[in-house]
This record gives sequence, C-alpha cells and structure tokens, in this order.
Amino acid sequence: MKRLSLILMMIFLLSLTASATSAGTPPTLVYLASPGQPCQLPDATGQPQQTIESKAEMTEVAEHSVQASCVGILPEGSVQPSSPLKLSYSETKLFCATQYGDELLLTKSYGATVLPDGTAEINCTFRSM
Repeated sequence: MKRLSLILMMIFLLSLTASATSAGTPPTLVYLASPGQPCQLPDATGQPQQTIESKAEMTEVAEHSVQASCVGILPEGSVQPSSPLKLSYSETKLFCATQYGDELLLTKSYGATVLPDGTAEINCTFRSM
C-alpha cells in the first residue's frame, strides 16, 4: 500500500512539476534524497539522474524540520562539469523530494554539487507535519 501511494504521489508530482519540453527530451522530474531508495541527483545540466550507487541519510534537526542528504555516482553518459558545479532551486526550478514516514515531502530549500568525476550530492531541508 505504501508503494502504491508513493507511485501515485510521484505521478501527481510529475504532473505539477513537468514543464513544456521539446520533442525527444524526457520530462523533468524531482531530485530524490530518501534513505532506502536510489537517489536521483543532478548532472551538469541540472537534469535528475538515477544514481548507480548512492547513500542517503535523514536527520530530524528541529520540531517539524528534517534534513535529507545523498551522495551518489551518476550513471555512465551523464553530463559532467569540467569543475565542481553548485546548483540550487534558483538555477534548476526543480524540487527536492524525500519519503518521511507516510508523507512525500517537497522543498525548494536545497544545495547540490556535481563533480567532474561523476559524483553528485544534495542536501535538502524539509518542513514536516
């Protein structure tokens, strides 16, 4: 049942966050930093890529405030920068998401880094209910 609700929430998110794209371009998604799931981290163009290996952690930092972070290796063929690239919502216009209990949380409050060696990381701060 949890898996079905997660899938339905992701479909809902896609309908909210998908932007107009040109033919042949995959629709934009969200970044995902959630323990127990493969992370979706940005490549050098800011596009979410499902990592081939990742480690996600979550910390409750205050009442109703959660931080999720993930470090992962981008798949072969991902666009890599020539020097470390820092990204945030203001550059990408994509949300960061995490699964927190039964809730799927979204935030614009994150910082991501993409490295020339194909490693990417993201740190997101969420408000929980």
